Amino acid sequence: MAIKKLFFVLTTVLFTLLSVLEVSAQTPDSSEVKSDSLKINAGISESKDALNAKVVYSADDSMRFDMKQKKIHLYGNADVKYEDIALKAAYIVINWDNNAVHAEGVLDTNGVLIGTPEFTEGGKSFQAKSMDYNFRTKKGKIIDVFTQEGEGYIHGEAVKKNERDEFFIRNAKYTTCNLPEHPHFAINARKLKMIPQKQIISGPAYLEVEDIPTPLAVPFGLFPNSTSRKSGIMFPTYGESPGLGFFLIDGGYYFGINDNIDASIRGDIYSRGSWGIKSGMSYNVRYKYNGNFDMRYSNILQGDPELIGSQVNKDFFINWRHSQDPKSNPYTRFAASVQAGTNNYNALNSFNPQSIVTNTFQSSVSLNKTFANSPFSLVANLGHSQNTTTRVISVSAPEVQLNMNRIFPFKNPNRIGEQKWYEKIGVTYTLNSRNNISLADSLFGRPGWLNKFQNGIQHQIPIATSFKMLKHFTVSPSINYLGRAEFRTISRRFDEQTGNVVTDTIPGFRYNQEYNLNAALSTRLYSFLTLGKNVVRHVITPNLNFRYQPDFSSRVFGFYGPGGALGSYSPFQQSIYGEPSVGERGIIGLSLNNNFEAKVKSKRDTSGTGLKKIVLLEVLNLASSYNIAADSLQLAPLSISARTKLFKKVDFVYSSIHDFYAIDPLTLQRVNRFEWNENGRLTRLSNATIALTTQLASGARQGKTTGTGLDATRDNELMTAQINDFVDFNIPWSLNVTFQYNVTNVNEELQASSIVNFFGDISLTRKWKLGFNSGYDFRLKDFSFTTIDIFRDLHCWEMHFNWIPFGFRRSYNFSIRVKSSMLQDLKLNRRRNWFDQQAF
Repeated sequence: MAIKKLFFVLTTVLFTLLSVLEVSAQTPDSSEVKSDSLKINAGISESKDALNAKVVYSADDSMRFDMKQKKIHLYGNADVKYEDIALKAAYIVINWDNNAVHAEGVLDTNGVLIGTPEFTEGGKSFQAKSMDYNFRTKKGKIIDVFTQEGEGYIHGEAVKKNERDEFFIRNAKYTTCNLPEHPHFAINARKLKMIPQKQIISGPAYLEVEDIPTPLAVPFGLFPNSTSRKSGIMFPTYGESPGLGFFLIDGGYYFGINDNIDASIRGDIYSRGSWGIKSGMSYNVRYKYNGNFDMRYSNILQGDPELIGSQVNKDFFINWRHSQDPKSNPYTRFAASVQAGTNNYNALNSFNPQSIVTNTFQSSVSLNKTFANSPFSLVANLGHSQNTTTRVISVSAPEVQLNMNRIFPFKNPNRIGEQKWYEKIGVTYTLNSRNNISLADSLFGRPGWLNKFQNGIQHQIPIATSFKMLKHFTVSPSINYLGRAEFRTISRRFDEQTGNVVTDTIPGFRYNQEYNLNAALSTRLYSFLTLGKNVVRHVITPNLNFRYQPDFSSRVFGFYGPGGALGSYSPFQQSIYGEPSVGERGIIGLSLNNNFEAKVKSKRDTSGTGLKKIVLLEVLNLASSYNIAADSLQLAPLSISARTKLFKKVDFVYSSIHDFYAIDPLTLQRVNRFEWNENGRLTRLSNATIALTTQLASGARQGKTTGTGLDATRDNELMTAQINDFVDFNIPWSLNVTFQYNVTNVNEELQASSIVNFFGDISLTRKWKLGFNSGYDFRLKDFSFTTIDIFRDLHCWEMHFNWIPFGFRRSYNFSIRVKSSMLQDLKLNRRRNWFDQQAF
C-alpha cells in the first residue's frame, strides 16, 4: 500500500510538470499540491496556450487521471474554479490538452438525473443538463439551459456562448416565471440571442400559457436587459366600453433620459370619438431633490352626437409633487404639492374610488428661508383651493410671511444665578401679506376678473412670560397686538333717487388695530384611592385664565361707520383680514383636565408584588367661561370632551356642548334666563358626539410571506385608498371599524344620527384575498360609497377585480397581468365606467 501511495504522488508531480496548465488540485482531505514555483524556469519558455490563473478542482468521491488522453475525471460533487468562473456537477472531465471542461449529471439508483451542472461566471448562474466550456477561448456549449437574466428567466434546448459573453439559444423560452420545469407562461422563439446588460433579441415568437400555444405571435422580439434606463414603446390596453366604444388606452412612449430624469407620453382613443392624452415626468437628484409631474387631458363624448342630450366633456388635471432633501440646504427649502383640474376629470377618467369621491383639491408651492445666526425666517407661498361641488376656486398668489422666533430683550447674558422675572419676558413677531381671489370657476379669465383680487398686510406682536408663584402655581401673562393694513375698503351712502343704501369700494391704504391682555394660572392636583392592593390615581390640571379686550366698534377708535340710517358697519367688512372685533370682553375662563390611572396586580408576576399601570380615562376635560363685560348671556356653554381606550382595542372619543341658558319657545333664540329656572335642569344639550374606532387583525401565518405587488407606477388608479400597493396574503384578515353617533338639538328637538364605516380584507386562501370598504347610515337606511376588491396571487401573474356594486358610480375594473415590470404590457383589462349604461 505504501508503494502504491508513493507511485500516486510521483505520477501527480510528473503530470504537473508536463502539463501546460497551472493546476492546484485539492482532495477531500484538504491536502493541496501547489505548482507556483514551477512557473519560473530559466531557459524554458511558457506555452502560449497557458492560462492566466490556476485551475482549482476537487471531488467528494474520487479523481481519476488519464495520462494518455490528458484528462482528469472528477466524480461526486465535483467542483472546478478558474478566475471568476465556478462549475459544479456530479461528473466533470478536465482536458488539459485543449483547456476544455465537460460537465454533466448522473442517474441515481432510481433512474433520476441528479447533480446537473451549475455554471457561474461574473455573478451569473446557469443550470443545464450538460455543459462544455473552454477556459482559454471562453466559448461554451450548453444543453437544456435554465438561467436568470435580469427580471426574466431563459430556457434553452441548446446554447452557444462566445468570448463576448453573448449567448445564442435554439428553441428558447423567455419568461418572468421562476419555475425551472414548466413555467406558467413563456414567449417561445426558435432562435434567441442574449447580449448581457443590453437586450435580448428573438426571431418569430409566440405566447405560451401553461404549455399551451396561443395565436398571439410577433415576427420578432426585443426585450430590454439592462439595469440602466432605456426608452421604448408602451403598449396600449385594448377593450370595449358600451358607452365609448372600442378603445386603446395607455399606449405611448417612455423616455429613459438618464438616471436622474425620465418621462412618458400616453394616449387613449375610443371608436366613438373620445380621446385623451397623458404626459408624466419624474426626477430625482440624490441628496438634493426629487419629484414628479403629471398632466392629463381628456375629451369624453357621452351619448350619440347626432341626438339631443349628448355632451362633450373637455377636462384636464395636473399633479405636481416636489420635495427637497433637508441635507441639501439647511437654510433654504423649496417644496410643491399641486393638485388642480376640472370638476369631471376624475369622475370620467379615474378608477380610484378615493379620487372619485374627493371633491376638494388643494395646492401649495412654498419657499422657506431661514436667516443664519438670526431669529428671522421667511416663507413665500402660492396656494390654491378648489371645491368641485360648489365650483368655487380660491387662489392665494402670493402669500409672504416673515417670522421672528421668541427673543428675550431684557435678558442679561452675563447673569450668574436665577433670572429676574422681567428677563423671562419674550417677544415674537409675525408679518403676513396676502393677495387672494375667490371666484366661481366659470368667472376666471373673464374681463375684469383681476380686479377681484384682495390684498393686505397683517402683523402680530405677542409679548409673554411665565413664572412660578408659591412653588406650585404657574402664572403666564401676555399682551397681544394685531395690526392690519388694507388696500381696499368699503363706504356706504344713501341714494336719494332710489331710496337704497349703496355700497362703494374705495381703493387706498387704511389701517386698523386691536389688542388684548391675557393672564393664565395653572397647577396640578393629585388624589389617590386605595382599593386593597390596587391604587387609583386622579390627576386634575385646573387652568384659570382671564382675557380683556376693548370694544373696537366704539367711535373712539373710528373703525366703524356712523350708524344711523346707514346702520353701523365697518369699512373693513369685506377686507382680506376682516374687521376689528365687536364688543367689549372681560372673559374669565376655567377648564379642568382630568386623568384617571390605576395600578393593579400583574397576573404575569409570580412574586405577587408586581403592579402594572392601566389607563382608565386618558382625558376628561370640562371648560366654560364668564364675560364680566357683557350685559347679558355672560356664561358661555359648557364643553365636555373625553378620550380613552377600551379593552386595549377600541378608541373612545366623546364631545358635547351644554348651554346654561334657555330658549324662547316663540323665537327659538337664547334668552337671558337660566335653564335651571325655566325647566329645572342645569344645562340644555346643544349637541353630542360619540365615536368608537377599532383596528383588528389576525396574526401572520407561519412561514414565508406570499404577496403580490400591484405596481403603482403602472396604474395607480387600480388601487383603493384603504388597500396598500402590496397585498399581504400572509395576514388572514384585518378589519377597521368606525362608529359615530351624533345628537343635535334642532328647535328644541333632539335629532340623532349614526353612521358606521368599515374597511378591511380577508384572505380566503393563501392565494385569494377579498378587500372591502363601505359604511351604513342608520338614519338614511342606506349604504355609503362601497367598493369591493378581489385579489388573486397567480405566482408570476396577479389578478385584481375592483367593483363598485351600487350607487351612482357603479362600475368595475378587472385586470390580470404579469407581475414583473419587464413584461408589464402582457396584461388583460376589462372595465366598465359608471356612465356605461349597458354595463349592468
